[in-house]
Amino acid sequence: MEILDGDRGKNYPNRKEFTTTGYCLFLNTGNVTKDGFKFDDMDFVSKERDEALRKGKLKREDLVLTTRGTVGNVAYYSRRVPFDHVRINSGMVIIRPDQDRLSPKFLYLFLRSKVFENQVESLRTGSAQPQLPIRDLKKVTISLPELGQQEHIAHILGTLDDKIELNRQMNTTLEAMAQALFKSWFVDFDPVIDNALAAGNPIPEELAARAERRANAAQQQSPEHPHTLPAAIRQQFPDRFVFAETMGWVPEGWFEGTLEDMLVLQRGFDLPKTNRTDGDYPLMAASGQDGTHNEFKVKGPGITTGRSGKLGDVNFVHHDFWPLNTTLWIKEYKNSSPYHALYLLRSLGLETYNSGSAVPTLNRNYVHSIPLGVPPKPVVDAYSRAVQPFYEKMNSLMRQQTRLTSTRDTLLPKLLSGQLRIPEAEQLLAEVI
Repeated sequence: MEILDGDRGKNYPNRKEFTTTGYCLFLNTGNVTKDGFKFDDMDFVSKERDEALRKGKLKREDLVLTTRGTVGNVAYYSRRVPFDHVRINSGMVIIRPDQDRLSPKFLYLFLRSKVFENQVESLRTGSAQPQLPIRDLKKVTISLPELGQQEHIAHILGTLDDKIELNRQMNTTLEAMAQALFKSWFVDFDPVIDNALAAGNPIPEELAARAERRANAAQQQSPEHPHTLPAAIRQQFPDRFVFAETMGWVPEGWFEGTLEDMLVLQRGFDLPKTNRTDGDYPLMAASGQDGTHNEFKVKGPGITTGRSGKLGDVNFVHHDFWPLNTTLWIKEYKNSSPYHALYLLRSLGLETYNSGSAVPTLNRNYVHSIPLGVPPKPVVDAYSRAVQPFYEKMNSLMRQQTRLTSTRDTLLPKLLSGQLRIPEAEQLLAEVI
């Protein structure tokens, strides 16, 4: 097995050379995650720059490991990755297995396991900027079964990984559906447009293009592929728009209000780290969940967002939880619900309301005064009823994710040590899939 560094010489590209498309993908820190490759934000270099670099280019079946900053993220350069030319940056190494002795898939699963993570924890250096030098990485030990057994183990654990990834994709789809419905009802006003078109009422110029698309879609619909909402839903909405001084065109019956007319935010609760005890209840910090505790302060489902430090992240919490003092949580849903408030707060760009100097801070009293159009409560209730099943399914999938991840992390060390044989592992796999 080889451990290969990237090129750090005079030909290393600078930021000005990166493009959003190009010949060779130059990996950035966001591309290598705990869940493998992620290609949301990509940097490319030209063919000329690629050919000028001497080291750090991936071959198929290589592994990439982050070794500086966020240490221990790993990705597998399989044939599924849709880029033929890929290079690592200076905070990564390439691990190239001898495939006559070591299965790349088995190695990938090992590098993602607690067995490897625990060894890395004891080897990494640096406090402000954690690092894992190659000389220390070479000290990692791995129990190596014969190649055929590695493939069996990789298949078993890979099946669990595939199911985990499928569940993650399903949750992403369900959340996207809920977000799309929120945008349709409360941002684009599609039901009001449909009603206005049916009644022959005028459409504001700002909404004319969308109204034309809605009209064309309605003409092409079929019972199997409807483009308009059911009558029971449309009846919740008016059939005309009115002009509001601060809001522009809004549906008739919606009034000019503020965020406080919709919901009430409250500062989270103090809980020093020395007083925390692992338990069943999520601890919610400004950037999301930060461990668990054996007590809760708020009944779920609920919503939190950052109050201090990290602003702008809005999180849906399925269960009872403890919001930490770096968060704001929704104490009262006056004219909203957790399902509605999630996308309402995300639509406001809360990170732009920073009132701190040294430390980013969100003042709830300032946020409460944000002007917005307030819909009738029955409309919000109808939306909540429509998307609640999505979130119940997401919660079920998340609970399954926890079981699958626990099974995967338990199986590998037992298979490596011989404590568990492959037929027994296959039986466990059949029980959890």
